[in-house]
Amino acid sequence: MTNPIIHYFFVQSPWSYFGFRRAVDIAARHGVKILHKPVRAAEIWKHGGGVPLAQRPKPRQEYRLLELARWRDLLGLPLNLQPASFPVDETLAAKTIIAVLQDGGNADLLIETLMGDIWARERNIADPAIIREALSASHLDTGYLDQASNDDIDAVYTANTEAAKADNIFGVPTYFANGEMFWGQDRLDFVDRALMQK
Repeated sequence: MTNPIIHYFFVQSPWSYFGFRRAVDIAARHGVKILHKPVRAAEIWKHGGGVPLAQRPKPRQEYRLLELARWRDLLGLPLNLQPASFPVDETLAAKTIIAVLQDGGNADLLIETLMGDIWARERNIADPAIIREALSASHLDTGYLDQASNDDIDAVYTANTEAAKADNIFGVPTYFANGEMFWGQDRLDFVDRALMQK
């Protein structure tokens, strides 16, 4: 049996947003599971030598906007280039996702909704009310929001991040398929190809 796709991501990453549905669809097409693992951005940047957007040189910041617009248009996904609530503290949203996953639930729609809240609807996912609405829209129990503050959920968030560092990821989204690492939503065709060789 083919190993699942491992999907490391930040909830607020536009690149994770661009790749999310395509990665889920690739997994379904090949009949493999996809394991979503939210990770702490600051620790991944530190581990991989990256820096937050605001600390990057101006030419890189400006080119990023060009690339976002290109990918938005190519994929036909709604995206505000400079949304009102970005960057945002995604901790509570990430832990809510983990609470759903730890309970054996399907968090696909929740993840997609929260990402869309940032990039398409300019909503603040640090607000518990927004997360609660996302849970309801995803047909999930809003009680997962309360579980997000539990120590065991925080421990999973930490474990995800440590696993990502052990796997030497340096940015998101990063996918592992058949033991190979693929960084970036623009590498999803290679993920697809790797699964064809299972």
